[in-house]
Amino acid sequence: LLQARLVQLLAATGRQGAARDHYLQVRARLAEDLGIDPGPELTAAGESVLRRPAAQPGSRASRTGPGLPGTPASMTGPAQQGTRASMTGPAQAGAWASVARPAQLPADPPVFEGRHAELAQLPEPEEDQAGAGAVEVRVICGMGGIGKTTLAVRWAHQVAHHYADGQLFLNLRGFHPGDRAMSAGEALDALLAGLGVAAEEIPIDVEARAALFRDRVAGRRMLLLLDNARDARQVRPLLPASPGCLVIVTSRNRLDGLAGARPLALEPLPAREAADLLRARLGAARVEAEPDATAQLLSLCGGLPLALVAVAAHALTHPSFTLTSIAAELRQARGNLDGFAGFDATAAPQAVFSWSYRALTPAAARLFRLLGTAPGPGLSASAAAGLAGLSLSDALPPLQELTAAHLLTEHVPGRFTFHDLIRAYAAETAAEEEADHDVTAALHRLLDHYLRTAHRCSELIKPGQNAIPFPEPRDGVTPDPVDDTVQALAWFGAEEEAVLAAVEHAARLGLDHHVAHLAWSAHTYLILMRPAERVLALARTAVRATERLGDARMHAHALHALASACTRAGLPGEAHDAYRRALSLFTELGDVKGQSVAHLELTRLHDRQGRYQEALRHARRCLVLSRQEGATPFEEAGALNAVGWVLIRLGEPRAGLAYSRRSLKLQTNVVGQSFVLYTIGWAHHLLGEHRAAIDNYRRSLALGDGQSWHGRDHDALVLERLGDAWHAAGDLDAARSSWRAALERLYDSRTEARAALAAKIGDASAHGQGRRSP
Repeated sequence: LLQARLVQLLAATGRQGAARDHYLQVRARLAEDLGIDPGPELTAAGESVLRRPAAQPGSRASRTGPGLPGTPASMTGPAQQGTRASMTGPAQAGAWASVARPAQLPADPPVFEGRHAELAQLPEPEEDQAGAGAVEVRVICGMGGIGKTTLAVRWAHQVAHHYADGQLFLNLRGFHPGDRAMSAGEALDALLAGLGVAAEEIPIDVEARAALFRDRVAGRRMLLLLDNARDARQVRPLLPASPGCLVIVTSRNRLDGLAGARPLALEPLPAREAADLLRARLGAARVEAEPDATAQLLSLCGGLPLALVAVAAHALTHPSFTLTSIAAELRQARGNLDGFAGFDATAAPQAVFSWSYRALTPAAARLFRLLGTAPGPGLSASAAAGLAGLSLSDALPPLQELTAAHLLTEHVPGRFTFHDLIRAYAAETAAEEEADHDVTAALHRLLDHYLRTAHRCSELIKPGQNAIPFPEPRDGVTPDPVDDTVQALAWFGAEEEAVLAAVEHAARLGLDHHVAHLAWSAHTYLILMRPAERVLALARTAVRATERLGDARMHAHALHALASACTRAGLPGEAHDAYRRALSLFTELGDVKGQSVAHLELTRLHDRQGRYQEALRHARRCLVLSRQEGATPFEEAGALNAVGWVLIRLGEPRAGLAYSRRSLKLQTNVVGQSFVLYTIGWAHHLLGEHRAAIDNYRRSLALGDGQSWHGRDHDALVLERLGDAWHAAGDLDAARSSWRAALERLYDSRTEARAALAAKIGDASAHGQGRRSP
């Protein structure tokens, strides 16, 4: 039932590819390992997504390497308990997802009028030429509010059928008020994720990321829409090299430094096309009934589509108002028409926004002002409620009023964003009309909203993670309701950019407590789902904040998060230093659990480096600490298995087997048991007890599957070892089957491991068919 729910959740949130691949993966594993078919609920959910075209995944994953089994290094922390049993959800599905044809274009504008001459300059490619020649780059440029994105999306939909391998869309936030533009590295992360590349395969180096992107697009006919670019330097690394691709870029700048790009500069709409836009929005009868008022409105709006749409929204909201009265309202908004009449495009938006703003109810006007001060690309309805200190039910009417006035856009259900110009106007209005202390209180409430919800989500993903008490929230703050791990992962996936923007904003305001707590909670998700670069930046921000606070416990946790990020990033020296510093602080504080897990992490780190004697020393120290007051059986079980694993590494499988068997008796969650069973299987294998090894490997896979975060690399390793055991037992068919399954799990970037598996399969095939496994 849980697997069926996950498939349905992924499909419902637009991740058709992830839903499909997760269902196929679970179905195959049930057949291979247990010889059964999925239940009726999972079958119904799976067949439903198989009948739909694949879409992009919304999740990415971390991995467990071929070192010490158990919770991946990226998931461990000083307060871990019951971790893996809780990790069910989009993380696992995203790790196994592969997208053949992304379809990311925003919806085609339902009302589109004008731009006839511009569309004529953006011709539809010939079908037989769409895959030939150099990549085509078109830049649609012009001032804010001129309709660049609307035109780009309309043209993209018109020609999308020529690009059979899919479409990618990305908002580069080049002119986003109050937020930095998206870096090329962040943009490449998003584009690679859209192509189904998991976090493990994304290089840290930006140039390597760009090369990987070009490689994944090579030979494919794709359309790429890059919206709101700041400059050519931001765009250049994002360009594919594959002939037959089309790249559409929108920007307020011409991007003259973008070699080979063909610019199309947008001007304000001619009077005829502006009138057509009003007719399409309001109806021809209403517009033609008042030609003089229509002419005044067109002049006041300066030919800017954004201003015209706002005027039309006001007229539709008040159907009893005449256009003459609406024009009079608009003239009075700034008092003197001379400042913005006659197609003065710079002043037109300010006039329309001011007029629309002053027509709002007091509650909607206040929310509009406060929204202009909020960090991030957008907010959920509940976050907006927290910002204003309202209940969700009280916040919905003003949000709906702002949306109806086209001052706010509900781009997905329950999430709201501004046009950049409107956001800037809202921020200016807040600076003029809101007291500083009221703005500060509102931002604190927003940060508290994110903090309380992120804390809850991280606890669901990793129970026992949050050993640090966080500050009491202010009045009027209600966290989002999150009841299980699937919802927790979905919340982080939706709010990730907003949370990261909140951390940056809190750092700028000097709110180090919020920085530290938000970063610690977000780390739980990011270390699993995002490339190391982003996790490292967040961890380093938290370390600096906790240093300023002088809170030793929080600093120790921040150092531990930094160490795990460094391990993930392939920086063992920095990881070791951070772990040692965290261990020293936990020792000074008398934090037994913190010390225990720090030693466990140092065991893992040394194991990966082949320094087994040092690994054993830390594992034994972890075991001693895990038996002291303040620790739990979970820590002792992990320590016992760590000692067993390292002893096996040191050539003492019999001794290691004894420790791991004791660990198994203490394990209380099935995924922890699955990793211990893998260790036990390996010990039996090295002892020549191949049937016992096979049994434990198969039990390990069966227990771990579908219950929690498992990791493709770990699955591949267990399957490879299972194949080795079958081979040693003389069953070549079963060995080849296991090795092939392992090869399917391994990421493309694991070239050496893939080559070794392919060689095993080839050697086994060369020796002929073996008897079939029972």
